[in-house]
Amino acid sequence: DDAVNSKIVTENVAFVLVNKMNRLDQATQRVLMVASCLGATFRLSAVLEAMNNISWSEMRSSIRNSMRSSAGSLLTSDEIVSGTNIQDGSDSSYASSIEELEEEGLCEVDNEEGHFVHDQIQSAAYELICPDQRDSFRGRIGSVLLQRLSPEELEASLFEVVGLLNCAANCAASNITDEERDELARMNLKAVIKASENAAFDAATVYCQAGRDALGSRGWEGDHSTMLDLCSHGANACFLTGDFDTMNELIEEVLSKDIDTKEKFRVSDIKVKSLFAAGKYNESIDVALD
Repeated sequence: DDAVNSKIVTENVAFVLVNKMNRLDQATQRVLMVASCLGATFRLSAVLEAMNNISWSEMRSSIRNSMRSSAGSLLTSDEIVSGTNIQDGSDSSYASSIEELEEEGLCEVDNEEGHFVHDQIQSAAYELICPDQRDSFRGRIGSVLLQRLSPEELEASLFEVVGLLNCAANCAASNITDEERDELARMNLKAVIKASENAAFDAATVYCQAGRDALGSRGWEGDHSTMLDLCSHGANACFLTGDFDTMNELIEEVLSKDIDTKEKFRVSDIKVKSLFAAGKYNESIDVALD
């Protein structure tokens, strides 16, 4: 059976990759773990900041035990007992790790960006992380990047950072504060706007929902401006992707609020456009005149 044979081949490739990764220098393994959370393509500055601000003891708690036992421990017993950090945090050590990944044919680097040469390599590196720790580990990386990246670097890595922060918010053990949720909503709003500017409207709708989820039921009272922006930009993205049900839900939510007419116009204008595009000319005129 082709499906069975394909599954066997995939599992064999994964096993070979895991074995290869466990023979790498331990600092290089840390780079792999972090990079796998950032995506198929990752900015080197983002990986370096995470490496310098997440201790090995934190990473060790997120390592998948089955991966550790399948191809040798990621730490020697002496290192586990002493709790020593095997990464010295220096740029030279990090550069050596990147060089090793290139030499082993796992990643390629072009200027400030690196990428896994195959999606199975990224998947195998991600499998090193314990499944029930993945959201919290990714969220930890996101928090570090939010705090440590320069405004320019943060803008360049916006989608990756927001995605990581959303993982933390979705984590069952998450204890983020209302202030942190407000900040997360504003970060998602930035991602909505940037995705829309790049015509990535499907992604924009995802960030819109994540931002609204972050604010929760207190959204309109807690951060009225951000909620309005999320709904209006989200409704426009839904209109452009053809998700008219969600578009109408967002529009009606805004129109139902006791807010200024000028603010309601932002979504009623989208409703007029959608009705006109659907050939409902009289209805679009009625809404425009309302």
